[in-house]
Amino acid sequence: MDTIVQYILDQSKLDVTLIGIKNATHDSFHLSIESRVTGTGPIGATMAPMEVDLTFDKACFGKLMLPEVRTRPGGTQVNIYDQPIKIINMAAFKRFVESLMRDEHLVLTLDNGACTIKAMFLTGRCTYRKDVHIKGMNGPPTKISRTDEGTNILAVHNQSPLEIDHGVSLFEIRDGDTVLAELKGPMQIKRGGFEFTQNITRRDKPVSASNPTGNVLLVGTGVEDNSAWTNETLKYIRTPLELTDKFVSLYT
Repeated sequence: MDTIVQYILDQSKLDVTLIGIKNATHDSFHLSIESRVTGTGPIGATMAPMEVDLTFDKACFGKLMLPEVRTRPGGTQVNIYDQPIKIINMAAFKRFVESLMRDEHLVLTLDNGACTIKAMFLTGRCTYRKDVHIKGMNGPPTKISRTDEGTNILAVHNQSPLEIDHGVSLFEIRDGDTVLAELKGPMQIKRGGFEFTQNITRRDKPVSASNPTGNVLLVGTGVEDNSAWTNETLKYIRTPLELTDKFVSLYT
């Protein structure tokens, strides 16, 4: 029975449609996951709750408690909301967040779970290990939606399942080594397309900066709560930005 259970578990697929992160502190956060399990076979079964390692690039950065799962031939929804996660390896966790923000694709592994499955009056035990293939934000692609005197609205395309609340966030718009403007305001990354509005301050700069080179970047510089780990991970945002005519007229 254990061998059969392990085989079925290995053949199953876990598709994640939401990775929600909020309430960041210096060493923790709250995690929400929406996912669907498929490929578990024609017979329904019940998988008992268990703790698994959250592993990225072969390093465990935290522990996640999976709920009881009742599998069905057509697939089963598995959702977790606002589970507190203690970060036990900050370097590995930051690599995971960096990959989520910058890469097109990444793999998160749920590992080392002591799995118990009941089906047809039988009980099987095995080790739970599942690679979860995730789309990353790939940048994320960002453009200026609107610029006014004192405010700037940015539009972001997020292809990934990641949603993360950075709180009040700080950015710079840079043309090479020159800082054209500083941005400050709340930023909450959402799935799909979203916009966020920030206050904008023009920076003193050389006269040559009035002719942008075309190498303009939106660069994250930190968050207002600089004790949270998001103060470092926001700096992974370093994405090309095309200046609009309105922005150039006001801030260069």
